[in-house]
Amino acid sequence: MVYTVSSSEKLRKSAADSETKALLYLMNFHENNDDIHYFVVDFFNDLTGMDRMADRLWDIQSKGAKNNSPKALGRELVTLYKNFVSYFEFDSYILFVGGVSSTVRIDSTKNIFKIDNIQVNAREKLKEGLVEEAQSKNYFNSSDISDERIEEF
Repeated sequence: MVYTVSSSEKLRKSAADSETKALLYLMNFHENNDDIHYFVVDFFNDLTGMDRMADRLWDIQSKGAKNNSPKALGRELVTLYKNFVSYFEFDSYILFVGGVSSTVRIDSTKNIFKIDNIQVNAREKLKEGLVEEAQSKNYFNSSDISDERIEEF
């Protein structure tokens, strides 16, 4: 089993704030927070939660942008998608952002939501952004960027 670390980022204050908020979300507000006992910071992603036996992993990517369009959200999903196609199995993939545009959610009163609360046309733009970003990276095989794999994700 191989996991290749092929990029890193230099931390900015806004990124540090966003990662701290993501950590607090995972610790206190995620639906499985009682199962999460350990936190791995900045290895697989911004943050990974782990259960006591390391059998379950929760992958979270934090971004500070406040008004993400559907396509921008898709681009932000690329690191989560990289982990999805890796040999590791994650219980869930979480994108933690500062906000989304009004064209994203079906029910705009929900601040915590899953794919089922994203408008159909926004899903298509999200997928488009993910595909474009994945194709621009050198760490994906072409077979990783298929409609079937992306739908599974």
